[in-house]
Amino acid sequence: MVHSAYDSFELLSNCPTKIDAVESYGSKLLLGCSDGSLKIYAPESSGSDRPPPSDYHVQAQELRNEPYALERNVSGFSKKPLVSMQVLESRELLLSLSESIAFHKLPNLETNAVITKAKGANVYSWDDRRGFLCFARQKRVCIFRHDGGRGFVEVKEYNVPDMVKSMSWCGENICLGIRKEYTILNATNGALTEVFPSGRLASPLVVSLPSGELLLGKVLFSLLAVDILLSGTGIAH
Repeated sequence: MVHSAYDSFELLSNCPTKIDAVESYGSKLLLGCSDGSLKIYAPESSGSDRPPPSDYHVQAQELRNEPYALERNVSGFSKKPLVSMQVLESRELLLSLSESIAFHKLPNLETNAVITKAKGANVYSWDDRRGFLCFARQKRVCIFRHDGGRGFVEVKEYNVPDMVKSMSWCGENICLGIRKEYTILNATNGALTEVFPSGRLASPLVVSLPSGELLLGKVLFSLLAVDILLSGTGIAH
């Protein structure tokens, strides 16, 4: 018997521009497109431009299984195509990575802060509990802290052996995917501890879970395995 872990349904089709990044904000869809625009889609039945409630993330009906229509098109949202973006619900901010890392206030998308030092960054991770941002550019990992207002304070910067392909906070440390292996970076002193390889064919992929644990991909021969890394411990099973 085949088990289906997920149900899928189509919210919209025929977007006029190639979609590079997707995020949700309440029942709305935020699409970062290749021309640097940000397109906001809402359910056709909503007929409202009101922002979602502050507790939208715990509601069961975040996205609706119905047609979506374009509500707003923000042209020139970024100078270059978005790499990724994330809604920070506790701070009502939209974090986006393009040529740098920027924060926009939701729902009006007013620019809140831009991390100029993140120019050239290729990956980031946000710790919502502490308001800490880490990102990687070239062979460096930088850590910033949100000051609670419109600014960010630089905390640390560390050198790493190679370009970081994926990363996520792991407790107070950072799990990095470098080359073909996973490494824990001590965010206090910069010490690196190897965890295990991702396999010869697969790039290391770190996925954060709501529980605080991490999923780490690993290819053994032609079989894809998933290991769980316990938050803050560096112990895998």
